[in-house]
Amino acid sequence: MERDGVIEGYTVRVAEAALGRTVRAVIDVSLGAGVEVDEFERRLAQRDEVSFAAYVTGTADYSIIVACPGADGLDAFVRWLRAEAGVGRTETKMLLRVVTD
Repeated sequence: MERDGVIEGYTVRVAEAALGRTVRAVIDVSLGAGVEVDEFERRLAQRDEVSFAAYVTGTADYSIIVACPGADGLDAFVRWLRAEAGVGRTETKMLLRVVTD
């Protein structure tokens, strides 16, 4: 199946809580006017908290899944988005329980 391209690769699953990242959240973000998309995506990809990010349709520009060290870590990440990454609006949803992953 590898040879036929059905299996594209193998991954490692990290136990975020073992790294102290006990709060997971989905953050929908809308970029501010004039923000360079490529630069935003480059900076976002460098953040350890980010486990998933996608450019999406709808009212937000991106949906981001993060794992942060507690509520303070989530607050710091959202503040970074607004102050340094050029995000104009955020909507954050904390994950209470993961049903399937």
